[in-house]
Amino acid sequence: MWTSAHSFKPMRNKTSIVLVILLFIGAAGVIRAGQSDHVIWVDYDFRDIPEPKERKVGLYDSAFQSEFVDPIKRGTDIPRWVRLAAGNPKQAENVNALDEVPDSSWFTNRHALRPMTVEQLVRGPNRGAPPDFTNATITRFKEEGVTPGLQLVDAHGEEYVIKFDNIKYPDLQSGAEVISTKILYASGYNVPENYIAYLEPGKLKIKEGLETGGKTKHPFTHEDLTKILKNAARKPDGKYRVLASKMLKGKPKGPFSYVGLRTDDANDLIAHEHRRELRGLRAIASWINNWDAKDGNTLDMYVEQGGRKFLRHYLIDFGSSLGGGKSPTEYFHGREYAFDKVNIIKELFTLGLVVTPDEKSAPVVYPEVGIFSAEDFNPGDWKPSFQSVAFDNMTREDAMWATRVILSFTENELLSIVKTAEYSNPKATEYMLRTLIDRRQQIATYWLKEGSPLSHFAVSKTGDGTEITFEDLLAQHDLASGSAEYQYETWQGERWSQPTSTSKRRIMLDMTSNGPVKVRVRTLREHKASKPVVITVQNKIAGGIGIARIERT
Repeated sequence: MWTSAHSFKPMRNKTSIVLVILLFIGAAGVIRAGQSDHVIWVDYDFRDIPEPKERKVGLYDSAFQSEFVDPIKRGTDIPRWVRLAAGNPKQAENVNALDEVPDSSWFTNRHALRPMTVEQLVRGPNRGAPPDFTNATITRFKEEGVTPGLQLVDAHGEEYVIKFDNIKYPDLQSGAEVISTKILYASGYNVPENYIAYLEPGKLKIKEGLETGGKTKHPFTHEDLTKILKNAARKPDGKYRVLASKMLKGKPKGPFSYVGLRTDDANDLIAHEHRRELRGLRAIASWINNWDAKDGNTLDMYVEQGGRKFLRHYLIDFGSSLGGGKSPTEYFHGREYAFDKVNIIKELFTLGLVVTPDEKSAPVVYPEVGIFSAEDFNPGDWKPSFQSVAFDNMTREDAMWATRVILSFTENELLSIVKTAEYSNPKATEYMLRTLIDRRQQIATYWLKEGSPLSHFAVSKTGDGTEITFEDLLAQHDLASGSAEYQYETWQGERWSQPTSTSKRRIMLDMTSNGPVKVRVRTLREHKASKPVVITVQNKIAGGIGIARIERT
C-alpha cells in the first residue's frame, strides 16, 4: 500500500456501560489447577448487532494521525502524565482476576494457557484441505508494487489472495508470513489461513471480462500475467512459490483502530488502547519484528455464529515481519519510526554527527531471512514504523503477560513452526530458529527483570495442608545466574507477617479460617528483590480451594 513505511520514509530524506459477561465453563476449559469460582474467562462481546458500515483507512490514519494528532493528544493528557510521574500508569481494562486476558471477539487463549500439540501449532488457523490451484481462475490482479498480487478461485471454489516473493529474495515474505501467522495464532490472535503453495501461471484460467487498467484497457491475458510476474521469484522447475491467504469468512468492514472505540459496534466497550492483547502485542511484534503493525494491517469481519451477527477482529498481512518487507535491506525497521521526530532533531542539532538507524545498514544473512537478527535488538526500545497509542500504553504488567505468552513455545515447537516456511535453504531454517530463540531470551530477560518472573501459580490440598506452587521463568529458561530464594509474607488482617524465605517453589498456607488468605511473594536473586506478586486463595462454594486473584501491580 502507498501508506506503507517504505513509501512514507521519503517524507523524512463513550457514557459508562455495564459490560455483559458470560462465563462459559466448557469454552474456557481447564486453564490452571485450583481456580476460584468467580474468575471471568469470557468477555461476552458476541452479541447480535446491526451491520456496521465499512471503515476506510488512508494516509491520514496511517501516517498523519498516528505521527502528529495522537502524540499531541497524549502530550496534553495531564492525568496521564500525573500517573506516569507517580509510577502508576493506567492499567489495561480487560484483565481478569488472575491477570490474564479473557476470550473475546479479539482474542482466544491458546498455547500459553491451553497448551497446543505440535500438530495444532503446525496447522495454526488453517482448516480443511490446502488450496488446489491445478484448475484455478484469476478473478483480480495487482500490477503495482515491487511484487505483484492475484486473487484466485481454486478447484474447490475457495478464494485466495496470492502474494509473490521478490525475485531477489525468494521464500522471504511468504516464509515470514506463514511463520508469523502460526505464532500469532498460537498466541491467541485472530489471523487468516495462510499457506505456502505453488503456481504454474500457464495453467491458470482468466475470469471472463477481466480487464487491465490504465489508458490502454484491454482484456487481461496470459501475456499480461507474464509481464507483471517479471519481478517475482521463480523455482527452477518454472513454478512460482506463493503465499496463499484464504479469504476470511463474513463481510469485511475495514480495519480496526488501535485507539478509541468503534461507534457502530455496540459490543465495543473497551477503548482499544486499553486492551491488554493490543498493548502486549507490542512485545510479541518486537519478537518477530512485525514493524508494519498498523490500522491498515487489521480487519474487522462481520460474521455470523450461533444465530448472532457481530464483528470479529483480525490481524492480517505479516509479510513485513522476520526480515520481510518491500525493501528487506532497510535497517531502521523496528529501530525507529518512519517519521521519527526525535532522531530528526538529533540529526539537525548535531549536524549529522549522530548516526541514526535510518543511516545504518546490515548485511543480508540469507535471501530467505533478509537482515533479521538478534544483534542490536533492544526489546524496550523496539518501534513499529507508525506510532501506536496502544503500543505506547503498554505497561510493565502488559509486557510481562506478553512475555509469558512468548515463553510458552519450546524450542522443538518453534522448530516445527519454522519448518512450515519450507525454506529452500536448510541453513535459513536453522538461522531463523536460533534468531527467534535469541530474541525471545532477550525479551524475557528485559521484561521479567523489570517485574516478577513468577508464573503458573496453582493451589492444592496435600497431606500436609494447603500448598501454593509456582514457576520461576528466569530459572526455567536459564536466564539468570546463581540460585534464587523466594521471600513470602501472609496478610494477617492488619499487617503483613514477618517475611520467610525458601529455595523451594512451593509455599504452605494456613487455611483454618473461612476467609480468603493473601500471600505476597518476591524473588531474591543476587541480593536484589523483584516486584512482588500477591496471590489470594479462598475456599470454593462447592468445596475445595482456588486462587481468587493474582496481582502484579
